[in-house]
Amino acid sequence: MDTRSHTSVVYLQLLTIFVLIFLVSSGCQTPFVNSFLTTVTTEDLAEQFSGVSDQSASSSHLETIPLEFTFLRYAEEDIELGDELWQVIDEQCLPTSLRHRLNGNGIRAGVIRGDIPTALAKRFSTTFDTAQGEADDSPLAADRTVVKRVIQTLPGRTNEIVSTPRLEELILLEHDSRSTVDTVSGQTYRDASAIFDVRATPSADGGIEIELIPLIRHGPIERNWTGDDGAFRLEAGQRKTVMNKLELKLHLPADGTLVLSSAGPPSSGLGDAFFRDPQGRHEGRRLLAIRSMTRTVDPMFSESSVPQSPN
Repeated sequence: MDTRSHTSVVYLQLLTIFVLIFLVSSGCQTPFVNSFLTTVTTEDLAEQFSGVSDQSASSSHLETIPLEFTFLRYAEEDIELGDELWQVIDEQCLPTSLRHRLNGNGIRAGVIRGDIPTALAKRFSTTFDTAQGEADDSPLAADRTVVKRVIQTLPGRTNEIVSTPRLEELILLEHDSRSTVDTVSGQTYRDASAIFDVRATPSADGGIEIELIPLIRHGPIERNWTGDDGAFRLEAGQRKTVMNKLELKLHLPADGTLVLSSAGPPSSGLGDAFFRDPQGRHEGRRLLAIRSMTRTVDPMFSESSVPQSPN
């Protein structure tokens, strides 16, 4: 009995050794983290998983661009916001043909580079006047001289900025705004709103590439199927007439401000629809100033796009 018991014990020990050798050679690990079969420590595991989570979080993070829109109302005879302001605005940054089409439709545009002169900067500061029951969908409809809006936009995504709220009737004269033919045409829009479609993408020098298109939304609200990202979705909204011949595409430096306003005497052109009150509630004209509130980084030059050398 003693001999057989001794043989059984030896057999069990050999079997245990073979099982342990098999587990180690096959790369298996026991559930006990602190056992001698564990090939990595808990600190190593924590570091590995934290690195993976940080990488996935950074890759899924979407950077937004904060754009500031300043709407300023001023009188026709205001020299400071008239001739003096446009003396510091660079209008040559736009192509000559585009400037001609904009002026023909009563719109003036240009870029201020660097800081705005102190006297003019004070005019762009917000006031504490309260709105008196005006429409909430337009920053220009309130009885305030200066209104600021900040929008966090995704690069390349569209942002519709309402310049003039919905009007029952808008009579508009267009000059070479949608076609290549140099003609003047008239159009009457019902339940119309004047809107700027604005898009921004980051630039390598810290500025932005900005695109701005004037458009008119009009008519009753309709449901339409639209395609986006390889899929169709049902959207509800008004019809829109896009003035694609008046599209602005330009580079706005980090210290630059894009300024738009009306040009010439009052008329029924696009400049009046966007920068004067078609209903006659407010005299004078208005201007729109757009700037980026932070330095941007082109994704091509971001840290995540630079290959890291192995340690």
